[in-house]
Amino acid sequence: MNLQGGDTVYSGGSITKRETSLQNSLKSQSQVGILPTKLLGSVNIPPSLPIADGKIETGRTGRISFEYGVTDHLGISISYATTTVKGERLEQLIYVDRTNSAGYSPYLEATPTKYTLYSDKVYGLGLNYHFLSKNRFDPFVGLEVGFVNFNASYRTTGYSNLYLQNLTAPGTGVSGRASAGINYYLTPEFGFMIEIHGMKRMLKSNSFSSESFDQVGFQFGVIFNLDNISKDQR
Repeated sequence: MNLQGGDTVYSGGSITKRETSLQNSLKSQSQVGILPTKLLGSVNIPPSLPIADGKIETGRTGRISFEYGVTDHLGISISYATTTVKGERLEQLIYVDRTNSAGYSPYLEATPTKYTLYSDKVYGLGLNYHFLSKNRFDPFVGLEVGFVNFNASYRTTGYSNLYLQNLTAPGTGVSGRASAGINYYLTPEFGFMIEIHGMKRMLKSNSFSSESFDQVGFQFGVIFNLDNISKDQR
């Protein structure tokens, strides 16, 4: 059994690109005067003044897996993993505007807000290859496919061509994961591990038919050899 946690060093895919593109578009509209910018919804900000860029923060990951050794080198694993990626952006809101037939107009809020870009739960089935048999130092590689339950920030246009609704889209998908790492056993029952991994998800929801989310990251963890632990209890 492995218990792991770590960070992502790269987050990509069409969901990330779409959010970045929308954020850049809002900032461009503000700078050319198409979209008014206000501070706390009341103080007008001139287009000449700089405003903050949106950013996507380092993601956090967690994972628990169980592996069954088919041979001395080959193992089959099942896993449950979570990923959360947060960010910071400028929100597009509305203010009361009696000169507009709709009764309101959009504006860009100059105060950045934190939000969750993407979060998921992945249920995986994998195959691991261990290069050294029954060794304290245990390098390995692994491949895994998974079923994904996710929530993603998915801003959509509505009400006018400039107004963006800040929506969260839940959905499902499939994933593929490749990893390489090292297990090091302090005792036959317990050890530590380090791993680098890459993961690609193909996603769908009621808000979109097909999007992707990719990550590259590293994880540290602890290992419990349940077979050896059970032998010690006999």
